[in-house]
Amino acid sequence: MKKSFGAKTLIYPTPVWIIGTYDKSGKPNAMTIAWGGVCSSQPPCVAVSIRSATYTHGNIMERKAFTVNVPSASHVKFADYFGLVSGGQLINFPQPGAQP
Repeated sequence: MKKSFGAKTLIYPTPVWIIGTYDKSGKPNAMTIAWGGVCSSQPPCVAVSIRSATYTHGNIMERKAFTVNVPSASHVKFADYFGLVSGGQLINFPQPGAQP
């Protein structure tokens, strides 16, 4: 018997990506997301879902550019930090070696 679960996020685990941007004054920013994926192989294309209320979304709309970074297990602290701190409130790159 078939049973509908309705519209839900049922794909686990979701990938963790770090989206890098710059604001209009050139300040770097990064955001950890889990809503992204490959949407085309020809041409190669990815899709990301970022709420319009975020600082990162505003940077993307302003600059029309962003980077997609797939962190390894050795970068889990960066991914955690970028997911907790808003670049609109703080400088998001205080750690040595972090680049957008």
